[in-house]
Amino acid sequence: MPLVTLPVRKARRYDADQLMQMCKILHAENGQFGLSMRKVEGMVDKAFSNDGCIIGTVGPGDRIEGIIMLLIAQFWYTEDWCLEEIMNYVLPEHRRSTHANDMIAFAKRCSDEIHIPLVIGVVSNERTKAKIELYRRQLGEPVGGYFMHKPAGLALPA
Repeated sequence: MPLVTLPVRKARRYDADQLMQMCKILHAENGQFGLSMRKVEGMVDKAFSNDGCIIGTVGPGDRIEGIIMLLIAQFWYTEDWCLEEIMNYVLPEHRRSTHANDMIAFAKRCSDEIHIPLVIGVVSNERTKAKIELYRRQLGEPVGGYFMHKPAGLALPA
């Protein structure tokens, strides 16, 4: 049976509860640092206020099975703008769908529409190589890597 592609839609304010729950699930799976729901809510509010942030969602009807958050940002050394992926997350029970690919395509379309480069990547505690390969198929060769040194005894999420 072929996989069904669902359109990615812009999140709406009534999605807030589902988005907050998904952010908690994402953090439990891939969080590198402690979770501040105040900061998560602030970023989600930026999207609802059209303040340089967009959240795309995918799922049938109003049920959200995957989210992608994008932020218009600048690197510390430049005046040039980019579209920075903050997260791209699909609930575990929907990972055999096309959702991740659909959301990457959505991010590329946003980048094309506002005509700034898309900076997108993988920070993960699980299946990192497979996720990198997914991005490579959609975007080509990576332009860097991401590493973390954790000092002995420092308590951070596993």
